[in-house]
Amino acid sequence: MRLLELHAPHTPELTLVLLHHAGGSAAGYRDFLSHLPAHWRVLALELPGRVHTSKQRGCRSAAEVTELLLPVLESEVAGHYAVFGHSMGALVAFELVRVLERLGRAPLWLGLSGSPAPETGPPATEQRHTWPHERLVHFMRRLGGTPEGVWHHPVLAERMVRTMRWDLEVVDTYRHPGGHPLTTPVSLFAGEADPLVPPERIRRWRAHLHNAIAFHSLPGGHFYLFEHTADLCRRIVHDITTSRPASS
Repeated sequence: MRLLELHAPHTPELTLVLLHHAGGSAAGYRDFLSHLPAHWRVLALELPGRVHTSKQRGCRSAAEVTELLLPVLESEVAGHYAVFGHSMGALVAFELVRVLERLGRAPLWLGLSGSPAPETGPPATEQRHTWPHERLVHFMRRLGGTPEGVWHHPVLAERMVRTMRWDLEVVDTYRHPGGHPLTTPVSLFAGEADPLVPPERIRRWRAHLHNAIAFHSLPGGHFYLFEHTADLCRRIVHDITTSRPASS
């Protein structure tokens, strides 16, 4: 588990916690900094088993990820905070906030991006983490998000595929446990041309939310957030600011 503190003002007004996509890392959020308020603390949490931590084993389930991240949040985050997750990070954020609500430590706001709403019943039949190496590489190259130069370095490429395999197992074996919808204010985000998770699948999150305050559809595919960072951050800041209690 790695925590990357992207920005740490002396007296932060709020802490924004960022959770990365499958195969991604905390460093992917560095470009967000120039588009977020200077008085916010920005933390990016990273799962084990990334390329630069290749000796670590990756997590294999959403429950394992939540168990790993919860004590980090409890020890590192004080005062007002918000959480944003993209793709796998959105699923992890949802599970994390479910637990935090039960503990009375819910964030002010949650942003869910690029992830289909969980379905009740058994896990997805498409178990991508079991795919042969060649099929998984094809999937990663078609999806984007991995620099093309990676595929010219066999050792690096192998580590990237291994990381993706672990992360996809977290997503594809997830089973929604049921229970009450979240009460935390939630904004939903989608890429208009996302081939993996079309906007209509993201809208279905509303069934798991008591307080869905906004739905944002931005130009681009699954990794729209790295192409339209300024616009995304502007919407994040607006939704967090307007969802805060008047006394905060």
